[in-house]
Amino acid sequence: MSLRRALAAGLAAALLPLTAVLAADDPAAPGEGGPQDAVVVAVIDSGFSPYHHDYLASEMPQAYDADPGNDLPLDAPPHEWLPGFPDPSTFAAYSPLQIDVDAVADPTAKPAALAAADDAAWSTVQRSTSDAVHYRWLPGTKVVGALTFGSGRVLDGTGAHGMGTASSAVGNLYGTCPSCALLFIQYGDRAQAEDAIEWAMAQPWIDVITNSYGFSLVNRDRFYAGSDTEAQRAAVERGQQVFFSAGNGQENAFLVPNTTLFSSQEGPDWIVTVTAGHPRNSGSYTGTGKPADVAGLGTDYPTSYGATTTTNGGNFGGTSNATPQVAGQYAEALYRIRTALPGASRVQTGGVIATGPAGCAAARPDCELADGVLTGRELRDRLLQSAVSTGKGFDVGSQGLGQPSPRVLDTYRAAEGHGTYFGRWAKDRVDRYEPEMQRLVGPVLGTSAPPERPAGEREYFVADSACRQHLWGGWSGGYWDGKAPLPAADPQQPTRTFLAGPCRDLPQLLSRDNPTS
Repeated sequence: MSLRRALAAGLAAALLPLTAVLAADDPAAPGEGGPQDAVVVAVIDSGFSPYHHDYLASEMPQAYDADPGNDLPLDAPPHEWLPGFPDPSTFAAYSPLQIDVDAVADPTAKPAALAAADDAAWSTVQRSTSDAVHYRWLPGTKVVGALTFGSGRVLDGTGAHGMGTASSAVGNLYGTCPSCALLFIQYGDRAQAEDAIEWAMAQPWIDVITNSYGFSLVNRDRFYAGSDTEAQRAAVERGQQVFFSAGNGQENAFLVPNTTLFSSQEGPDWIVTVTAGHPRNSGSYTGTGKPADVAGLGTDYPTSYGATTTTNGGNFGGTSNATPQVAGQYAEALYRIRTALPGASRVQTGGVIATGPAGCAAARPDCELADGVLTGRELRDRLLQSAVSTGKGFDVGSQGLGQPSPRVLDTYRAAEGHGTYFGRWAKDRVDRYEPEMQRLVGPVLGTSAPPERPAGEREYFVADSACRQHLWGGWSGGYWDGKAPLPAADPQQPTRTFLAGPCRDLPQLLSRDNPTS
């Protein structure tokens, strides 16, 4: 069985338990997985190349099953089929960018040659600003939007950083949400990146935004206060999920850790901050960007990055890979849940991200869908609380150069967060990936119980949440509710002790005009 057919089969198997339950309780047909359930992931990066099977509509998992009803109509303009997409008149320009998808379908074709043949078309993509968005989409691909807020071009080679992030998130062959559609936004400098994400955060039809970059004062220290944190919080409270990479340490050298607390990109409590670890050396971790919420993989991860044909690729790494990998698993979980629910379940308003009949399967009667709605906070919590810790310590260097060491008190929680997702890594990527997805999706549908959480985890993240809310502002979706007492100081819990105590004596970093920016 091919990888794509295995993924399609896994998806079908994942949806069968709830479909049977709904059929018994509700005469409505289960969701078909078409436009009414579509999930859109926005990748903000430096540029990418769509000349790969990772991005062909014909290579999505939906195209490999027996149900034509779940295929997305990706030849049509997105406003005609994607629920919630804005009226084309709101854009400064809105038109297709046609690439030769038949040529891309050739498994031996060279992406560089295909890109060169379409160079004139790509040169017509105009720069967008916050006041004038020039929107293009690529018929026949899963790229429902290709925009640039920078001075460069959306199209770049297969060795472009954005090729790795897009592939890890939504690639058909390698991505953790092969079922998802892609909106790719290119940026150049700091101001352009902020314009890009602020526009994306205002779009309720975008389900997930993944960001594998970060700004700093010097040496990748992640001291930065230039983001619109109010817009971030509003987007997340509406139901959008925003992921940021935790960073690869000072000078991007994977050796001396950088903090995430003092960055308006990774620091706010409503942002999902993703760190990276190693699949090798028994899963040891560096924690070069910490504290973090959750971990993905930062080395040896297969993507279409570096592809020399439309079907091969190379390895991608760092928190640049871990972040879209984890963001994709969140997005895939949302897609599977929406697809399992009858009727049109796609929504993003008031925190609600999916709707369906109230009730849960028997394995977990109090599942998140007991009230008939799934909120962004509920799926975010399920993502975090379905991660499994590796139980390991740290390496010196993130390229597998060091030796595993024992856990050091509670600092491993800062380095790994709630635990690790391995996604579709190496030869066992389907075998490992499907159980991870079941840990995510099953508890929400009530078809399985959630994994037990380790002792002391909640207390640690209450302290972490309180620290972040002190620095960047409060909200109702975090571990800390603004009132509950914080855990007491404990010499055996030095990281938690700092987060619950000294952190709250630090200056607040509430303004995007703060001098640290």
